[in-house]
Amino acid sequence: MLLQSVPPAKSSSSTSACGWRGRVGLHTVSELVAMQQRMTASILTTYNLTENDLVKDHLRYLMGGRLNLQNEVLCRFVFPERPGALMKFLGTFSPRWNISLFHFRGQGETSANVLVGIQVVPSEIEEFQQRTVNLGY
Repeated sequence: MLLQSVPPAKSSSSTSACGWRGRVGLHTVSELVAMQQRMTASILTTYNLTENDLVKDHLRYLMGGRLNLQNEVLCRFVFPERPGALMKFLGTFSPRWNISLFHFRGQGETSANVLVGIQVVPSEIEEFQQRTVNLGY
């Protein structure tokens, strides 16, 4: 079981926000409930990510790194396992947009789940979305 907790939002009168960003592995439902109650009592926004497939495939392996990267869009693609698939992907998005994260999880012989972070300014989001559709992954 996984919990994700994030610091409270900065207030206009505060120059910094304290908090914890990370995950906790628990074994029983009662441990999960108790931990979530303690964190909520400490004014930490807490999310139960136990049943989230994206977390199961990718996020539980990723810790650290930069937070709040400007204009970062997170997407999950299912890459076909065939020659040229990565080059087709890179040709679709790079060098136009910065690929800030690339996490590959092989799923067998036919495809792989890939979590990708790409920096896209808001004025280009429609073009980005159309390119993802045209890519077909």
